Amino acid sequence: MQLRQLADSLDLTLRGDANLQINALAPVSDAGPSDLTFVVGRRYLDALRNTGAGAVIVPEALVDDAPCSCLLSANPYLSYAQASQLLYPEPVTPAGVADSAVVSPDAILGEGVIISPYAVVEEGVSIGKGTFVGVGVHLGRNCQIGAECTIKSHVTIAHDCILGDRCRLQPGAVIGADGFGYAPDKTGWVAIRQVGRVVIGSDVEIGANTTIDRGALSDTVIEDGVILDNQIQIGHNVKLGKYTAIAACVGIAGSTTIGERCTIGGKSAIVGHLTIADNVHLTATSFVVRSIKEAGSYSSGMPLQKTSLWRRTYMRLGRLEELARAIKKH
Repeated sequence: MQLRQLADSLDLTLRGDANLQINALAPVSDAGPSDLTFVVGRRYLDALRNTGAGAVIVPEALVDDAPCSCLLSANPYLSYAQASQLLYPEPVTPAGVADSAVVSPDAILGEGVIISPYAVVEEGVSIGKGTFVGVGVHLGRNCQIGAECTIKSHVTIAHDCILGDRCRLQPGAVIGADGFGYAPDKTGWVAIRQVGRVVIGSDVEIGANTTIDRGALSDTVIEDGVILDNQIQIGHNVKLGKYTAIAACVGIAGSTTIGERCTIGGKSAIVGHLTIADNVHLTATSFVVRSIKEAGSYSSGMPLQKTSLWRRTYMRLGRLEELARAIKKH
């Protein structure tokens, strides 16, 4: 793709060789003469000045420091994301149903739907136009799948669940497994039938091996624009507000409501039956045991230290009450 085509498609100002052929994206330090890279700020100024890239996406303030052609952007990271979609489009697969797929006769398939080998589509399923169903995907009875979705290999969407338009599910995601609901009796545990659904909005991204449990009575709800990383566990009846982003290995216990535009760092844990306000940002490994009513950034846990210092600090934690009483006496 020529640089002028990228500039026109991204609505960016071009400085330099409009006919330059761009073949790939690359990091600023490793880019070659047919590569496009990006720099977001002065932190990477040395790398920019020494780059071998053919072109770079930069803010206007850095254009004079670039030794190559430039695309001027007020938000270089966003422009890089958009360029990645132009330079690396999804592969085109012919529409149709593979011979080895099992599709119920009463399933409704929209125009241009692709059903890959060994996929299973049960009775009552409806799939919107242009949706891709990957190898070994299982769509349970009465699922409703929106248009232009990408459901990659070995995803399971259990019965009665709803997926909006333009969603992307990475391999191994499980939507609508039974929630962790049990009643104790004298001999052990009695499973509670999980009769709710998972209802997912449009433009949602779900990472590999992420699991979202169906509701116990009411639904588990994932609103529009939510993005979920790999290996996240979302319990039954959880509600995630629009445009919330959650990093890998987070666990959210049942019946917790998380507001809109929140971010949750990796390996955080949130106990059940809490409410978290809009625009809350949890740093990695946060442990949330109470509702959060005000927007802002929150942290818990101890940052990395040398082992010897961490051991001394941890031993002192056990003496905090004793030390507090001693200080109070004085």
